[in-house]
Amino acid sequence: MPKSSDFDDSRLAEACKVVLSQKKPNITAIAREFRVDRKTLTRRVEKAKSLITPTKSLRKVLVPYQEEALISWIVRMYGWNLPPTPVVVAVWANRALARSGQPDRQVGKNWPYYFMKRLPTHLGLGPMKQKTKELKQIQAEDAGLLQHWYDLLENVLHNVPARLVYNFDECGFQPGQGRPRNVIGAKSSCPDLAETERGENITALECITADGWQMDPLETLSPDTLTAISPNGWISDELALAWLGYFIQSTAHRVNRDKKRVLIFDGHGAHLTLEFLQTYEDNAIIPFAFLPHTIHLCQPLDGKPFLNYKQQFRMMNNKLAFWGGQPYGKSDFLSIIGPIRKEAFSQRVIRDSFRERGIYPVKGSKIVADLTNQLEIPDLYAPDLRWASRTPSPRPNLSSSSVENSPPKSIEALSKNQAKITKHLDKLDSNLGKLKRNICRVLEHQKEMAEELDMTQDSIQRIRECQQPTRRQYTKRQVKPLSQTGILTTRDANRSIEARKKEDSAKQERKIVKLYKKVHGCEPPQRSEESIQRAIANAEAARLAGEPFFVDN
Repeated sequence: MPKSSDFDDSRLAEACKVVLSQKKPNITAIAREFRVDRKTLTRRVEKAKSLITPTKSLRKVLVPYQEEALISWIVRMYGWNLPPTPVVVAVWANRALARSGQPDRQVGKNWPYYFMKRLPTHLGLGPMKQKTKELKQIQAEDAGLLQHWYDLLENVLHNVPARLVYNFDECGFQPGQGRPRNVIGAKSSCPDLAETERGENITALECITADGWQMDPLETLSPDTLTAISPNGWISDELALAWLGYFIQSTAHRVNRDKKRVLIFDGHGAHLTLEFLQTYEDNAIIPFAFLPHTIHLCQPLDGKPFLNYKQQFRMMNNKLAFWGGQPYGKSDFLSIIGPIRKEAFSQRVIRDSFRERGIYPVKGSKIVADLTNQLEIPDLYAPDLRWASRTPSPRPNLSSSSVENSPPKSIEALSKNQAKITKHLDKLDSNLGKLKRNICRVLEHQKEMAEELDMTQDSIQRIRECQQPTRRQYTKRQVKPLSQTGILTTRDANRSIEARKKEDSAKQERKIVKLYKKVHGCEPPQRSEESIQRAIANAEAARLAGEPFFVDN
């Protein structure tokens, strides 16, 4: 609405000044006296009051020194690889309020999110989504151990051409499985995409080389490839050994008589059998295993190749289900996996995967640098380094000063001391204003440091409480299944075979006991060692005599 021609801003300013000078002004009468609009005068007065006495933001529950201490605590927690959640930030803010003498005051449920928006931009901190990872994988991310492994690999691959550096691993599929995707639809609801029932597994054994070559898989039905079955869809010891023979046959044309092939793989139990190692030795193959739980960092196949492999398979199921078809099941898997495999495993993708994982050419500095950038959690089980204010102070000497001689033991006591010192400074000469400001600045800094120290000590105490159950002694029998050097030894293989045999034997014995109790209703009688040896001798005698059976007495 345009202003009238007789509008005079000077009259409005005078009227506003009169309203602000009175305790209970009559705005209507004053507007009529100065010939200004009442609504315009009311808005001008409200704006002037807001400039004179600004309202305190309800979001800033903490005072400046508490917010500064909380920001420093967040930075320290991030440096410990413990980024706090909004809930934890709210809990620590409430503790800061309690330490300042306000135990009944609490921050709101949305306060942490507003606080995160106010974080200084130069820190580079903000809301992030934290992903989960297996504990053993996190514990295996040792930069020094990985660098040692890469040094060993460099010695093994010295003067070895790219065509003789192989990597193989299993890739699991669930037939009929799709993947979520973005579509255009109504905001209220969207129809789901069909997929078949999960639970069936198909495992493909893939092998690639550093020069981009790919071996035919252990899955398809072409004349040059091999297929096999297992009870659970995973690779067994026998299938792994059969695949190794297939690998030797398929790569024989790529190796000269005076050269050796290097086969890099994970430390799965099926790859650690004595037969496996003997086959390597007989066919001039150098086995080299990844460190336990590090294939997500170092294995070329676990990078782009398998990622593209599974994505292409799920996208094909999505495409079929989108047009009303039934997703591919186990019976259709072999007919569709060929084109998917050809598209996922290109020579460029294979070569890039070896280079990105630092396998060929050997360059583990990038992988190790990524781990060293993530600061490790420090050893918090050192002797306590308590703040001086935490230790009992001696009894102060009596004096006429109203300020206590003993150091304050809490943030609330420190604030009271600051108020007393400020009160004494107010009584001094007015020319000492700069000294007063400097002293107040020092006291504010001391409160910030004390608050930050309390937050840090609370965090250390919480970490100790959570880590205490894990600090137990391990027995000598709890050994690692694979040598840390990455080189496989016969001792490692024999140890894994023996452990697996004992586990299978105990499982079979429990099954027999369960069946006996179901039939007879009681525990089976315990046989003596003499009776067992006599039964074994009778069985051997019957076998030598050519009898089809024998009686176990």
